Amino acid sequence: MGVDYKKQYRPDQLEPFWPNEIFKMGTAVLCTLAVIMFFAVLPVLLELVGLGSLVHVEEPADPHGTTPVGIKPEWYFLASYQYLRLMPTQLLGISGKTLGVLTQGLALLVLMTVPFWYRKNASKRPRLPYTTIVTVAALGVIVLTIWGGWPAEHGEHGEVPVSIAVYLAHKATFFAILALAIIVFVVLMAQEKRTVRKLLYTDEHKEEGET
Repeated sequence: MGVDYKKQYRPDQLEPFWPNEIFKMGTAVLCTLAVIMFFAVLPVLLELVGLGSLVHVEEPADPHGTTPVGIKPEWYFLASYQYLRLMPTQLLGISGKTLGVLTQGLALLVLMTVPFWYRKNASKRPRLPYTTIVTVAALGVIVLTIWGGWPAEHGEHGEVPVSIAVYLAHKATFFAILALAIIVFVVLMAQEKRTVRKLLYTDEHKEEGET
């Protein structure tokens, strides 16, 4: 929002938002929906080809039963779930759960306003405080997600967390996807930085040659 791309790039390096970017986003959305639909009908397809035994069938939920012991939310809610668990029962006369919800809402509000108050510095290299805050926040979400999803054994003495080897084996798919997502993100960001620096470096040399 705060970057004047017409000054940073040559006309032949730019492309119109409509329809180029809309088509790209539309294609990405359709591909994502196709993958989701494939996994949704995968059990039916396996049943049709005689491989229904590969599908893990869970016991149907009982709407009138009690909440199962050790139940946890989906992985994308684990960070929020663990953050609420860390809240004290009472703090300054406010319920810990209420305080946890309010602070998370405040964090989301700050995140939503970043493009507006940071747009003046969008074309500059991020400073150390900004980079530190973003890095700590990202690592905090990852740590809370892993912590919140840590399985535990229930016995006479309450919940006992399992060893890290058992955790890795229990959540092998989750950790594989998480590692792959981090690697892909780092590679894409590095590629984007190289592309932008190459374009800017070329433009600076052309301007120096013209002067």
